[in-house]
Amino acid sequence: MSLYKTLDISVLEELTAIVGDEYILVGADIAEEYTRDAWVPPGLPRYPEAVVFPVNAQEVAAIVRLANRRLFPVIPRGGGTGLSGGTVPVYGGVIIDLLRMNQIIKIDPNARYIITEPAVLTIDIQQEAAKYGLLYAGDPSSDDCFIGGNVATNAGGNRAVKYGVTAEQIYELEIVTPQGGIVNLGGRLKKNSTGYGLVKLIIGSEGTLGIVTRITLKLHRLPPIFTTSLAAFANFSDAAAAVSVILEDPLLDPISLEIIDQKTVAALARYCEDWRFSEQGGDTLIIQLEANQDAEQAEKQNKLAAIIRKAGGIHLLPDSEKVWQARREFGKAIQAESAVLGIEDVVVPVDELAGFSSQLFEIARAGGLEVRIAGHAGDGNVHIQILPGDTPEAEWESRFHNFTQQLHADVYSRGGRISGEHGIGVKRKQYFLERVDPVELELMKSVKKSFDPRGILNPGKIFDVV
Repeated sequence: MSLYKTLDISVLEELTAIVGDEYILVGADIAEEYTRDAWVPPGLPRYPEAVVFPVNAQEVAAIVRLANRRLFPVIPRGGGTGLSGGTVPVYGGVIIDLLRMNQIIKIDPNARYIITEPAVLTIDIQQEAAKYGLLYAGDPSSDDCFIGGNVATNAGGNRAVKYGVTAEQIYELEIVTPQGGIVNLGGRLKKNSTGYGLVKLIIGSEGTLGIVTRITLKLHRLPPIFTTSLAAFANFSDAAAAVSVILEDPLLDPISLEIIDQKTVAALARYCEDWRFSEQGGDTLIIQLEANQDAEQAEKQNKLAAIIRKAGGIHLLPDSEKVWQARREFGKAIQAESAVLGIEDVVVPVDELAGFSSQLFEIARAGGLEVRIAGHAGDGNVHIQILPGDTPEAEWESRFHNFTQQLHADVYSRGGRISGEHGIGVKRKQYFLERVDPVELELMKSVKKSFDPRGILNPGKIFDVV
């Protein structure tokens, strides 16, 4: 892209002056991990020209202002656990690694909020809140993800069915703008009708509209009783059909409602070695309920058990912590059994889940592929691992592409979208451009041009601005 200039020695000297000698990498010191995130792009790895480690918003802003003056791209990066190539340095430039910005700044248990920097592990936020009898509801089923990455992709996770996705957990964001300004957006308010809702525009923008440097998150009272149930079914369609019945019951109001196919259940059992979801096996729902009193808990469990039996399933009460730990290991368990796989992250309306799942297995079967599923059934977000099965190596890429095309066509026919929380990044960019309404795309491009007229911030992601 002719817009950008290669970093010369004077730019490297200015970057060093901003962050210090210890906090810049160039040349052979740049590790291969900076060419990708958890998704490895095809082809030769693309390296950044430098990696810098700022310690605060002021240093991030100074780097971005330099990028505008000297015309090089900047790519914000956190834990590197993304699954869409959101941190791939498409045009070289500088990766801003936010690892040093890893402090929980404040927690107020009375007003129920927490202020954190972007490189704090989400699980650490949950644990810090729990010390005060509070709940941070964001839970993307990962021990490794950073809160900044959750904001960048508007991650949903296990508890979105009751509490909403990351956007619903955020009061306020401090961001560095693409011109290098620092601004606070939003506020600790129940309501706000003061101008445009810029906070929610930044959330999910994958680092293309601003670099998040501080986040104020909502906390909830932690209910005294949590129960986790499993519902095992003879087939996936019955499990998917039971989702709507559970959600429609006014008594249950589940916190989490996950769905896992029986081959994934078996893979998790093997991966965890000494533990199984259930001796019965089968396509499985994980249902988490909350209660304030034992009597309320018993009433909810009785009602849930009746619904599961009527739907043809078996109701089980397992060790809750082991269930959720295994759920977080979904990806690792599948990768342990297949070195070759593809990952998709579609979302459909919840009432379309049963029909979609039937078609999903049919598309895979017709293409000679296998699928593994661990999805957030309560909000229709289905995480799919696609395995080659008996597909010859030479045919894998074409079969996977054909599968993905058919998958997305079915998803859109049901009013769904190609990503529920992983984002577009580089990985899904072409698929996104094939599906997005051209008028919607032009609106997005207009927003990008307005925020970032020089195209400095994370270029090459979601779409290209020409």
